[in-house]
Amino acid sequence: MKKILLIFIAAALALSVAAGAVSGILTERAKSAEESRIANIMGAVSESYPEAENTFIEAMADENRIYEKQGRAVLASYGYDGEDTDGSDYDRAFLSWIGVSAAMFTVMLAFGAAIYFLMKRKQEQKNQLLISVLEDCLSENFQFTADDDELREAGDIRFAESIRQLEETLRLKTVKYNEEHDNTKTLVTDISHQLKTPISAMKVCFDMYLGAETAEEKEEFLTRSMIQMDKLESLAASLINISRLENNVITLRPEEVYLTDMLIGAVNTEYHKAAKKDIDIETEEFEDIRLMLDKKWTVEAIANIIDNAVKYSPEHSRINIRVNKLFSFVRIEIEDFGIGIPKEERNKIFARFFRGSSDAVKEQEGSGVGLYLTRKILEDQGGTVSVKSKQEAGSVFTVQLPL
Repeated sequence: MKKILLIFIAAALALSVAAGAVSGILTERAKSAEESRIANIMGAVSESYPEAENTFIEAMADENRIYEKQGRAVLASYGYDGEDTDGSDYDRAFLSWIGVSAAMFTVMLAFGAAIYFLMKRKQEQKNQLLISVLEDCLSENFQFTADDDELREAGDIRFAESIRQLEETLRLKTVKYNEEHDNTKTLVTDISHQLKTPISAMKVCFDMYLGAETAEEKEEFLTRSMIQMDKLESLAASLINISRLENNVITLRPEEVYLTDMLIGAVNTEYHKAAKKDIDIETEEFEDIRLMLDKKWTVEAIANIIDNAVKYSPEHSRINIRVNKLFSFVRIEIEDFGIGIPKEERNKIFARFFRGSSDAVKEQEGSGVGLYLTRKILEDQGGTVSVKSKQEAGSVFTVQLPL
């Protein structure tokens, strides 16, 4: 559209210049005709009356026009009025200029009208296209039906690019919305499943408690109920942490921490569980390293891995922790000699609420959120977690943290 406006402005300037040129030409022609007429009169008079030549020249130079009245009277006596005198050349020049100007104005008017209707048509096409886009949006169809030719016809290149960007933005937002919707449905289903087991167990325990005949039986069922309540409390805490992390309610606050302090904190968290199974947690010597991490949440992430190792390792075994400092990150390896992880499940264990399918896993209490929290915490700080494992031969979890 800008090109059309520039063309219109250029055409207007060209016509204005042309009008000025035509006006100059017509004026020059009228002046030339006037000089020719005067020269003709002077030649005729001087031929018949040579002595009047000087008088004629003086009259031409006379700005006061002292002979004008007398001259007009002579012309009138011979029947010449104003239209038949030398002024008619200027009249004709003026009329010619008026005609040319009118023609140029008509051309400009027609050209302007053409541009107006073209712009109006373009705007109508653009409006129609936008209406079509909005209708597609309302019908949740973000693959707009308009092709590139229609977009270019309705507007300039930037308009077409804007429509395509709008299409892509809405498509991505829809994909994200659908993913979040599916995740929410999955989360509700998973939470329902996770809550169902301890609640059902508590219900059974209370029913048995009400039917118990001795104090010992009642105490036993109350103890079992407390165990299930502890599981519910732990599950609720994990679910709250997941929700807060996923919705950015928890803000990770990096601070300068020493790796030794974090590992000591993580091991101490799981020490009593390991001691009950007589599992030794051994850390190979390493040079301490300063890191910029959220200490609280990073300790929890590492503790979850150690907890997983303790849970699925046999009694009287050990867990090895190794640290290697590399160029841009530090690698922490946590090795156990437990049940291992089947190959088909190794890419799933960091998913939310995932638990293995083996009998050994089902025998252990768990909610399937610990390793998911570990992955989430580490990734939010630029770290990673992975696993290598052989079934019945143990696993090696590798944590990488940025320096």
